[in-house]
Amino acid sequence: MADLPLISVIIPTRHRLALLRRAVASVNNQDYGNFELIVVDNAADQPLAANDISTTAPLRIVRSSKMLPIPASRNLGIKHASGDIITFLDDDDEILPGKFTTQASALADHPEVDFVYSATRHIGPNGETLTVSSGPPEMTPFLKWRYVHTNALAIRRRIVESFLFNEQMTCFEDVEFVGRLIRRVKGMHIPEIHAIWYRDNRPDQITRKNWRRSYENWRILCDQFETEIMADHGVRRLYYRKMFALAAMFADTPRALRSLARAL
Repeated sequence: MADLPLISVIIPTRHRLALLRRAVASVNNQDYGNFELIVVDNAADQPLAANDISTTAPLRIVRSSKMLPIPASRNLGIKHASGDIITFLDDDDEILPGKFTTQASALADHPEVDFVYSATRHIGPNGETLTVSSGPPEMTPFLKWRYVHTNALAIRRRIVESFLFNEQMTCFEDVEFVGRLIRRVKGMHIPEIHAIWYRDNRPDQITRKNWRRSYENWRILCDQFETEIMADHGVRRLYYRKMFALAAMFADTPRALRSLARAL
């Protein structure tokens, strides 16, 4: 690749400097010669400063005036990004060497492709590998297994600017975002592990359980992909059973539970 397209790496963060530094170090380990870091400081009590982060790449810190949900933080980062290719990294996760070079090459070699994604290794509380997420850019298996992690994505700027993340959501927003990508544009799966998702049950993990929030966001997901969910019996049972279980966890009204039970 003679002229390397600029890759923007968007990292939302709040009050997790040690983890942020680990995430940034994984970006610094890339063998790609043209990327920038967009760190979104999500209204931290102590504003993040450039000297808090060690990197030789161009760095822009964007500070929000109030605490935002993750989708809004990512969208804010997109607004300030300059890259031809947009990527994301959660501040408590990592990417692996070769991600940028491999993904940028795939996009250059396949101009018809709008986004690419690699496999993701899930790391458990004791450092063990729980699973590896991998699969094709097809809606039914994706809805069933949800194997595309945000950290594993690389998207052409013109595509991501027209999609953005759903700011109504506070969890499962990555599934909703990728589902819309698969539904409307062309993607490519790269069968190499380029991302790490730490599922180590820390007290500060954003994905820790809040049953009402999980139910409300899962319902948005079910509404967004109702046609695709209803088209496959196995996917339909999976999604509506989960919605029923989440509703039951915070004692939703009996009428709502009966309605969900009928959907099964």
